[in-house]
Amino acid sequence: MEWKNKIGEEDCADELEKMILDAIKAGFLSNDEISEDCTDYIEENYPDECEKIPEEDFLEIIETLRSEFQNTENQENFLKLDSVFTSLRKQGIVALHCAGYTQSEGFEDCNETASELHEKGERAAGCCFYTEQDLQHILDEDGALFYFSFGNYFENPTAEEIGQTIADAFKAAGFCVQWDGTAKTKIGIRDFKWDKHYSDDE
Repeated sequence: MEWKNKIGEEDCADELEKMILDAIKAGFLSNDEISEDCTDYIEENYPDECEKIPEEDFLEIIETLRSEFQNTENQENFLKLDSVFTSLRKQGIVALHCAGYTQSEGFEDCNETASELHEKGERAAGCCFYTEQDLQHILDEDGALFYFSFGNYFENPTAEEIGQTIADAFKAAGFCVQWDGTAKTKIGIRDFKWDKHYSDDE
């Protein structure tokens, strides 16, 4: 792509392109937020390239790629998933989209939300989330299963019981669930097609 010529480091340009495309396909970030993430990435990993692309050029690049690669479907799968998460929250389970990059970061995000609920006098029995890595596997079509982590905050209900509640909610929504019923194994949804796209209403 022509814009890559503005960056001297080929690896940097390739990494930025993948970073932008992944963010667009995930559908959670605005152009400004993607631009900010790209700037932070360059500053941290390629400081000599920082001045080569001004913010307005980044925004133009992102908009061009968005017009070509953003999901245009009706978000049926994501909205169905989101409705399950809404149902789980009503049952006292913290349910977060794209929580952290790794599983440990995801649990940290959930724990923070659970603490905030506790301060409001609400009790969180457990949590459910997928990470950026889990989503990346789906975007890259890296496997047939979309994985969800889960856990409990008290002895009762147990982690297995929280997992069963989550698995049952997925099944009730029509998802094909794969899980062995143990606390150590993530819950998987088979053949999930990611169709979320970003909206200015978010």
